[in-house]
Amino acid sequence: MATQPDAIVFTDPAAVAAAAAAGLGVALLAVPIALPYIERGALVRVLPEWWADAGPISLYYSSRAMQPRKTAAFVDAVMAHFRQHDLSRRFSAIP
Repeated sequence: MATQPDAIVFTDPAAVAAAAAAGLGVALLAVPIALPYIERGALVRVLPEWWADAGPISLYYSSRAMQPRKTAAFVDAVMAHFRQHDLSRRFSAIP
């Protein structure tokens, strides 16, 4: 009778990142989840020429013509934060 190898199953990407950083194995993580670990040296890219693209990070909102000021302020703040912290480059899966 074949036996299953030991495995840990997670449904939370943050838990996967923490487990990999703790040395429990190799993980496939989205760059925004892995980035803090990579930047502090807790994780390294094992296959830097390979990545899985989950698609772009997007904000969806109604037309700017009738947009509430709160929505416009939120969109502007998110865009400014991405520019200020160079998140487009940092979140890129391409090293």
